Amino acid sequence: MEHKGLVKTHLLLILATFFWGITPLFVKLSLREIDVFPFTFFRLVTALVTAGILTGASGTWKRIEKNDLKLFILVGLFGFFVFQFAFPFGVKYTSVSVAAIIMATLPVNVIVVNFFTRSERISGHTAAGLILSVAGVVVITLGSGFSAEGTYFKGVILLFTAEMGFAFYTARSKLLVGKYSLYQSMFVVILITTILLFFFTLKDISSVPFQDISLTAWSGVFITGIFGLCLGNIFWYKGIHHLGSTRTSVYANLPPLFGIASGFIFLDESLTIIQAAGAVIIAAGVILANRSKKA
Repeated sequence: MEHKGLVKTHLLLILATFFWGITPLFVKLSLREIDVFPFTFFRLVTALVTAGILTGASGTWKRIEKNDLKLFILVGLFGFFVFQFAFPFGVKYTSVSVAAIIMATLPVNVIVVNFFTRSERISGHTAAGLILSVAGVVVITLGSGFSAEGTYFKGVILLFTAEMGFAFYTARSKLLVGKYSLYQSMFVVILITTILLFFFTLKDISSVPFQDISLTAWSGVFITGIFGLCLGNIFWYKGIHHLGSTRTSVYANLPPLFGIASGFIFLDESLTIIQAAGAVIIAAGVILANRSKKA
């Protein structure tokens, strides 16, 4: 039974990264008609409603202790709020290629957070898998045509800030999902983030021409909110709870595989040998990092 549970956890993590990998396709549809910050707020609200429904239906709500509320606020602040602000501007001031490589450092950053907080130990094969998966992302980026055009220090700092925020979120969430349900944890974190983002984007939201937004653009909001933000992060929480933050973080390097695959299938983009090789390297790194200790 325990083995089946771990297999399910790994499959859910793959599904989460699939959601994140195809998210850019739907984001592009929405951003044609909705600005970045209103779009981010609307998908957060969509995720919040979804998480609320799941929490209510599961009947798993429990009173949040005072000390845990402080941690919920920190996780929401760094994991969602900081990331949602820093990442888009980081990409704007650098390039997609540079962003892909920096975002691949998540497992390393999680190790750094865990080291200073003394949360988890890391085995030799997990470390090797981390290195291998990061190398795979670099190979894919090079195979996709690496570009540093427009890169400058401010953008790089913003991307590292976004990535460290998500690393903190991944590492410290383990303390919450071991005590509260996955659904409640997600609901509270998104609620905190939505409230913070509302005050920063109120002016942008109030100027949105709702009557001119098409059903296609709204579909991007709903799909990325429900699957990318809500379900994807709930599955991510499940991985953190059962595998630990370090081993789970390796899966963060899988979205480029699904992004390339979706572009190849739906956008008639080409798939190079180098990209295929990078995909194999990433997959090998994920498998190695999560290899059973009994193996």
